[in-house]
Formats: sequence, C-alpha cells, structure tokens
Amino acid sequence: MVKSFVLDTPSKELSLDDLKKIGVLYWNLDADNYEEEGKLSKICEERGYTYKDVVEVSPNTLPNYEEKIKIFFQEHLHTDEEIRFFLDGSGYFDVRGLDDEWIRIHCEKGEMIILLEQKPAGMYHRYSNDSNNYAKVMRLFVGEPVWTPYNRGSDSDVMECRKIYRSTLSPSYRESTEKRKLENLVESSEKRTKTETEIETLRTIKKVLVESPDDFDNKLEIFKGKSERLFLWFTGTPDSDGKSWCPDCVAAEPCVFSRLDKLESGILLECRVDRDKYKGNPDFAYRTDPRIKLAAIPTLIEWGKKGPIKTLVEGQCADEDLVAEFFES
Repeated sequence: MVKSFVLDTPSKELSLDDLKKIGVLYWNLDADNYEEEGKLSKICEERGYTYKDVVEVSPNTLPNYEEKIKIFFQEHLHTDEEIRFFLDGSGYFDVRGLDDEWIRIHCEKGEMIILLEQKPAGMYHRYSNDSNNYAKVMRLFVGEPVWTPYNRGSDSDVMECRKIYRSTLSPSYRESTEKRKLENLVESSEKRTKTETEIETLRTIKKVLVESPDDFDNKLEIFKGKSERLFLWFTGTPDSDGKSWCPDCVAAEPCVFSRLDKLESGILLECRVDRDKYKGNPDFAYRTDPRIKLAAIPTLIEWGKKGPIKTLVEGQCADEDLVAEFFES
C-alpha cells in the first residue's frame, strides 16, 4: 500500500480516498508479470494510453543524472496526465494539496500513480529518488508524448489547465482539510510567526490569515458562531519589508491592535487585499460580496451569526475613540 503524508507533518497520513479527491489515482500491479496479469492493459485501454517507454532513474543509468534530477525536483505542472508505473526501485512524488502544502507519495515496486485524474492536468508536483537512489519506471501517454514542464510562477498560475484543476477539486475535501488544519492550529499552544503558520496568538486574540477572497468562506465558516467575538480586518498585503502597501492600513494598525490586545478573548480574520487585483477593479470579490461590500481599506468589521454587526472604514480605524467604542460591548 502506497504511503502518503503531509511533508512537514509526517504523522498526518493520507488515505487513497484522500489522494483521489485531489486527483491522484493509484493501482498496485504485479511488476514482474504485469503482461500476464492483464491489469495494466485494461487500464491502458480504458484510459486511452497508446505510448509507453521505460526509464531508469539512477546515477549509473540516466545521462546527465544530476542535471535531470534537479529538473525533476523543480516544482512544475503539465498540460496532460503524468503516469508512472514503478517496475523496480522506489521514489517520491510530492504534490501540492489544497492548502498549498506538500503531500509526499512514496512509490515502490508494483505501484502505479496518475497525476491527475481529470484532463487537462494542472497539479503542481515534483519528483525525487529516495535513499535507494534508483527507480525503474514505465511512462505512459495518450498519443505522442509531450514532456514539457511548466515551472511554477505567475504565468503557470493562470494557465487554463491550472484553473480547471482548481475548479474541479472536491469541495468536501477542501472543506474537511481546511477545517482540520485550522482546528489543529487553534488547539496548539505554541506562539508562531506569520511565516510559520496561519494563526498567530496576540496575547488573548487568535489572528487567522486569509490570503485571498478564495480563502474567505472556508475560514469564516470555521470560526463564525463560536462563543468568542469574531472580527474581520481588511488590509493591504505586505510588501518585502513586511508592511502593508496601504498607508492608511499601516497608520491604523497600532490603534486597532492595541485595543485587540486588551480583550479577554476573540478571533481576528486578517483578510489581505492584493493591490493589483483591488485598485481600480469594481469587480474585486470583497467589493461585490453582498455581505461585505468593501468600500475601502482598512476596514474593520465585527461579525455576528447573521453577518456584520458594526464596521469602521479608513480613517475611522485610526480614531482611538471610535476604535475604543467599537470594541466595547
């Protein structure tokens, strides 16, 4: 049975069902007698694989091994499925999960995986040998093979195959993994920095990072309706110096956060606003969301069971009296 787990938390193992929900398919075949076994030929017939070859990934068998293994380990995607059947040896496929975390899949002799189930493809991944430093794999393809890798970057993020991949991921898996991840972080008593986790403890307040509007509903669903007060802080994304691109946000932050620190408990969703997507764009998601109707940043909202209770906008967030009144209840 293939072993798969979250790379930075090896104790968090994934089931085959978990892998399938993000587009990874798996079979266990007889690597020594696959022709007689018949499973591989049936898979090829059902999925239309007409091309196959065999490569050995090791320093002794693969020309320019060091250069090739670096290319394999560069995070990338393809416009078609990637199919690998391990005839011998073993290796690691790392794939990005729904939260952009690395999921490591350890493949051994007889195991076959497909990245990914639907077409076109669009899953970010990479490959590396394990400590055995040897893998003999069969590669399969529909028609003539196209091995072109598109390394991760702003261009690959907007490729049509990537958009389709994101749109077809299982909503139930997205919700369950998001909830599990955040609940584990909330339960942790460790204080971590922004770069280490999505939740930072501000004395008695838990600050939860919401990177983009796409992430908003999942985070809101987890934390709304709890006994703690819930606040939303809409601010510009930080630049290379760690400060928001929005001067009004920078000016208001000390006033808002000094008051937050005086509360006995609470949750703050820090909803970051990307400058390029926000400026001059009337269709920006937070602007068009009827629950939020974002008019400007910074914006501070207290959120109740049915939606916003009260709101401060722009300069109001830097007014000490208004902010003090906002947090009183």
